Parts: sequence; structure tokens; C-alpha cells
Amino acid sequence: MAYLILDIETIPLPPIDKEVEEAIAKKIQARIEKTGDDPENAESLIRSTSPFFGQVLCVGMRWLQDDGSTRDKVVCKENEEATLRTFFEVINHSSTQGAKFVHYNGMGFDIPFLTTRAAHYNIEITNRKFTNLRRFTFDHHIDVMLYLCNWNNYNSVSMDIACRSFGISSPKEGDVKGDTVAKAFEEGNIEAVNEYVMRDVEATHQLFEKLRQYIV
Repeated sequence: MAYLILDIETIPLPPIDKEVEEAIAKKIQARIEKTGDDPENAESLIRSTSPFFGQVLCVGMRWLQDDGSTRDKVVCKENEEATLRTFFEVINHSSTQGAKFVHYNGMGFDIPFLTTRAAHYNIEITNRKFTNLRRFTFDHHIDVMLYLCNWNNYNSVSMDIACRSFGISSPKEGDVKGDTVAKAFEEGNIEAVNEYVMRDVEATHQLFEKLRQYIV
């Protein structure tokens, strides 16, 4: 059995139109009133975590074979469409048909985000295992977060907390953070972007290894 461990990084889309901007403003204000969050942080979160207001910057992947061998790849092209087309060429390839996908909160975020953004560009997804997000099964997707909280999001924790609990180095301790990855990309520091997304992939891999015997 092969596993494809993956993680995505997202950034805000440029403004679309007045109606969309008004909808974003309402969501930002609601978050500020509910959480007391800083307005700039609230705006960045709202814009980058929705496939309607945000876009895919890069995708980190690690092929994991049963013998323990791995192969890493980061897809980070000149624009979102090129990144998505390259990524789904991998997903649609015959060699991926038998793989299981491993991620942290991928069922709730990464996979729906990827498929929704692919739809914007009419990108075909022929690997039906990838788009099969049926809950309460690990037949195609192994969402480590959902395993840890027994499919109850109320009991879920961040990847940072999960890693600290298991004695795994937190992926959030590097120089580039979620709120600075877009700046690194704009400055042409692709190496830093790649390193950032692969920290999350590495952490997901280590968590999966801790739990693998109980899941598969």
C-alpha cells in the first residue's frame, strides 16, 4: 500500500467585486466581535481559509511506501491554475489510483479547498478516491485529526498541539509562519515556501506513524 501525505498553503485572492468584498467585511467584523481578534489577522484568516476568497499557493506531498521509503515533492508554480493542474496530474495518474491520502484536517479543509479551486479552472479530477469524502471511514482518506478526535470536531486540536502531545517537533517553529508565507512567495523566496509546507507534511507523517498500527 502506498500513501500520499499532503498539505496545502493558501493565500488571499485579489478583490473580486463589491458584493464579495461586502460579504468578506461582514465575516471579518463578526469574527472580531466574537473573538476580539486583531482586524488584520481576522481579514487574513477569512480571506485565506475560504475557497471563495482565497487561493492555493502550494501543495506539499510525500509518497510513503510500505517499506518506509519516501519521496517528496512541492508544487508551487507561477500561479494557482498552474499549481493545481500540476497537482491533479499527479492525483489523476495511474500510479496514484491505489494510494491512500493522509492529511491533518484534510477532510475539513485541504481536500474541499483543492477541489473547489479546481472547479474554477474546469480541471478534471478522474481519481474518484480523491473526491470521495465519505465520513467515518479510512478507505481512501486518512485524516489524522479526525482519527484523534473520533470524528467529533468539538474534541479536535491543532496540529501544533497534537505534535507537542506526542513529543513531535512542532511544524510552527520555523522562520516562515502562516502569516508570512505569502510575503516569502512574493519576494521570490520559493525555498522558504517549500520548506514551510514540508514541515507540515513531515509533522503529519510523524503523527501518522504513531497511529498507523491502529488505523490500517
